[in-house]
Amino acid sequence: FLDDTLKTPEDIEQRLKLAVLGIIPKLTKQSPEEASRDLRSAFSESYRSVRTALQFSTDHGVPRVLLITSAGPGEGKSTTSLTLARNFAQMGKRVLLIEGDLRNPSLHRTLELSPEAGLSNVLAGGMLLADAVRATDDERLSVMLAGPLPPNPAELLSGPKLVSLL
Repeated sequence: FLDDTLKTPEDIEQRLKLAVLGIIPKLTKQSPEEASRDLRSAFSESYRSVRTALQFSTDHGVPRVLLITSAGPGEGKSTTSLTLARNFAQMGKRVLLIEGDLRNPSLHRTLELSPEAGLSNVLAGGMLLADAVRATDDERLSVMLAGPLPPNPAELLSGPKLVSLL
C-alpha cells in the first residue's frame, strides 16, 4: 500500500491518465546504431510504432515540437531523439534535432561531428540560429548540437531565447 512507484505502462495510464506511446526494449548485446540498422529488429519496430503513435496523437498530426527528457543520465534521451528524428526524416518530413543537454552532450560523438558550435552559442547570443544548424547524411535531417558547455546551463535554457528559438 505504501509503494506508489510507477512500474508498468499500465501504471502510467491508470494513475497519471496519460497515454503510453510505445515501449522501447532495452538493448543488452547490440548498440543502438547496430539495432537501428536491422529494420526487422524489435528495437527498430518499437521506434516505428512510437512514430506512428505520435502521428495520431493530435488531430493535426505529428506535433511540431517534441521534447524528449528523463530523470537521469543514460536512459536513452539522445538515442530516442536521434532515432525518432531519423524515422520522421525517412518519411519525407524535414526535421531539426536540437540537442538540449548542455551538461553531458553526446550527439556529436554519435553523428561524428565537431561539437564547437551549437545551442549554447545561440542562446548566449554569440551565433545566429542558421549558423548553428548542421547538415547530416540525410538531407531532410539537420541537427543543432549542444555546443560548448556553458557555466550556467539552467539559466540559458530557462531564458526567453529558447522559447523564441523553438
